[in-house]
Amino acid sequence: MKLLQIKTNNFLAVALMFLTLLFTSCDLEELPENVNINDPKSLTELEQLLNSAYINLDWPLGGNAQLYADINGDNIEGSSGINVDETEIYNRSTSFFNNTVRDNMYRGFYKIILDANVVLYFLQPEYLQSINIDPSNPRVQEMRGEALFLRGYMHFEVSRFMSHAPGYTVDNSHLGIPYRKDHTNPAGELRGTVAENYADMLTDLKEAESLLGTVNSKNQYYANKAAVQSVLAKVFFQAGNSSDLETGKSNYDYAYDYADAALTTSSAIFDTNLYESTNRFAGALDTNDNITNTEMPNVETIFGIISQFTGNTHGGTFRRYRSDQTIGNNTVRLMTDLYNSIPSTDKRRSLIDEIDGEYFLNKFNRSIFHVPLLHYTQILLIRAEAAAETDNIGQAEIDLNLILDRAGLSTVSGMSKDQLIDLARSQRRIELLGEGNRVNDLKRIGVNETSLTIRNSPWNCNGIIFQFPATEVFTGFTQNPTGGCN
Repeated sequence: MKLLQIKTNNFLAVALMFLTLLFTSCDLEELPENVNINDPKSLTELEQLLNSAYINLDWPLGGNAQLYADINGDNIEGSSGINVDETEIYNRSTSFFNNTVRDNMYRGFYKIILDANVVLYFLQPEYLQSINIDPSNPRVQEMRGEALFLRGYMHFEVSRFMSHAPGYTVDNSHLGIPYRKDHTNPAGELRGTVAENYADMLTDLKEAESLLGTVNSKNQYYANKAAVQSVLAKVFFQAGNSSDLETGKSNYDYAYDYADAALTTSSAIFDTNLYESTNRFAGALDTNDNITNTEMPNVETIFGIISQFTGNTHGGTFRRYRSDQTIGNNTVRLMTDLYNSIPSTDKRRSLIDEIDGEYFLNKFNRSIFHVPLLHYTQILLIRAEAAAETDNIGQAEIDLNLILDRAGLSTVSGMSKDQLIDLARSQRRIELLGEGNRVNDLKRIGVNETSLTIRNSPWNCNGIIFQFPATEVFTGFTQNPTGGCN
């Protein structure tokens, strides 16, 4: 006899139906036939529910969120190469639209959160005991850690689009997002404050860190402790100069500690050959059958989305940047001043192609690749800047010199704190180009540099954040303010 019965509403019923439709083959296990997602009977079936969350990472993070963030920043030349909906983002319109690129990305994040919450519901001891699974089973605890990791991580990512950054108000009392911890009400929740959102993220992520080991027992591509520590580093780093999220140390102190822990814990390594013979977005097709992906993820990958073959290739939106195909109205262009800011001796300048007076990013010039969502260089640069912010000048120089030396540039010594911070920020812009980081860096920096502008608009103007879909809004729900950035 079942001790628990999952509660559903019409939205959940539809969402659960889509779970079965969205499974595709990859290195993560497929959902087998005849799995009852409303009433799983085994640990294997519970694992397939968790797998749906991993599969659905491709929905928002297979290039969509990264591109929309970059369009919102100062790396993309938006006079051509973007569609009508994306032009709304570029122009920072605060109008209300349904079924647009913004809305679909928003729903994609919450789809993964729903997946995680469904898994967490079925991992309750009462349900596990009803199907003869020991709640203390190590794999059960590991799965709970994975679900909490995904829930905290996705709330963090969506919050950066839908709410102003930490520091917009002194105490972070400005409105954030609905933080969903229950699968039975996937819509219809009020927004919390940014302070409350970040507290919830930290609660989920810290518990996940305690439950996950350095290696995931199921598969190397699932979440592990280093992945959680990487996201914790990002959370504290984004909070930056805002009021401290926790007592005892500053946000940058915690960002440093978690970045350092992630780099120490992870099996990922710094790729010294990145601009010689390897690619961060690694991937290749077998030349014999043009089907099998024969290249492993880049050695820097801490956590990411894995593609296996042409029918299961992720990161499709990144291909909008491709310079090795016919340049069209849908091909993303880069700002000329961005290209000109990269020294002529910098190896990374080769990542940008100049074609007929326009500039294009070529790091995604392939038919199939893996998407490293968390990688060594990304976390190294967090450690470097956080080290400089906390007066750990020696470590900041060590980390930044790794980046400079790989790029073929002269290393540095004897720089001041402020010089190292500026250097770290400039290196982040180049190293992480096309990966959706720039606008969030500018929002973080703007907390201290209040006159900072992003394409001639204030860093904290209304149009810098997205509107919630109209279908999300109900009586009592507060929508983001209108007014754009003019």
